Amino acid sequence: MKKIAIILSIGFLSLSLGSYAQKSARTSAYMYLQKGQLDKAKVEIDKAAKHEKTMNDPKTWLYRGMVYYQIATSPLPAYQKLDTNAAMVALESLEKAKKFDVKGKYTDDIMLNLNNLTNVFYRDGADGFNEKNYDKSINAFQNAMRVAEDAGRFDTVAAFNVGMSAVLANKPDIATKYLKECIDKNFADPRVFMFYERSLKQLGDTTAAAEALKQGRELFPDNLKLLLEEAQLYLEKGESHKLIASLKQAIEKDLENPANANFYFLIGKSYDDLGSADSAEMFYKKALETKPDFFEAYYNIGAIYVNKASELQEKANELPLEETEKYNKLNDEANENLQKALPWLEKSLELHPDDQPTLRALKEADARLKMNEKLKELNNK
Repeated sequence: MKKIAIILSIGFLSLSLGSYAQKSARTSAYMYLQKGQLDKAKVEIDKAAKHEKTMNDPKTWLYRGMVYYQIATSPLPAYQKLDTNAAMVALESLEKAKKFDVKGKYTDDIMLNLNNLTNVFYRDGADGFNEKNYDKSINAFQNAMRVAEDAGRFDTVAAFNVGMSAVLANKPDIATKYLKECIDKNFADPRVFMFYERSLKQLGDTTAAAEALKQGRELFPDNLKLLLEEAQLYLEKGESHKLIASLKQAIEKDLENPANANFYFLIGKSYDDLGSADSAEMFYKKALETKPDFFEAYYNIGAIYVNKASELQEKANELPLEETEKYNKLNDEANENLQKALPWLEKSLELHPDDQPTLRALKEADARLKMNEKLKELNNK
């Protein structure tokens, strides 16, 4: 009987030593972590995470989260290479720690380390965004949101960054989901409406896009970016009158904005499209006052006079042969308009010497006006 008791005691001692060995591995991992020896800490904590005696212990997963967090944020390449997905491993480990910590003994430590991990995901998200690797950015900011959800919060900033990245990645299904959530949470950033509108346009829903922009303009009536986004939408829909009103309002909000030259030009182009040549010319000239080297503005003013000349000449050509007086009058008016076009076209050619449409327009005008020397110069270019 004594022999059996001794054997049983030895067996019990072996089991105790096995359990102790794994707790010792966890303790060693923590000690190595304190010394900054992350390679050794990783080996030990991975052992503890796999052993049945410690794999369901919240402390094991808390320490593992801490070790992998340090790997993810280490400035040393040798430690970074230990696991290139260390931040995600840290997140999953801390979530397991929270799951097994049914008594809430480690709640504060778990949440502290989760919050620290948020900064890693924000950093990775910003890096992806700046590198135009929008899939990386989306994934990182989604992980930041996951951390917030573990704490019972909704991270609107991370959600907005997911939505914005998804718009730029042309993934409107993802973008609309996250941006709509931001709007529902009253995220106080006017850009959320701008990107939400763009995501809806990517889905092909221009009606919903216009409604989203309208909502944003009502909440942020003085925001220039939303105003310009509205102008862009009107431009795409060909709603010239609304575009003109929107651009004029944008100019009034910031008279010193260098972009006003473009706004004046777009107003001029809209009037041009509506057939209001005088208003178009006036706003093209305003664009030139703001930006003296605005090639397109010079060219479009020249084109106004060329088009007038063409219309007059067409009317003259349609007259009966006996209407000589009317023909000559219309012909003279056409030539007068060509004369007016010349300085604008010549200036545009000076700015862009190789522009073929300008060259053709000038050659036709010079030929019609019998300006042979100028025509010869142009032909030699």
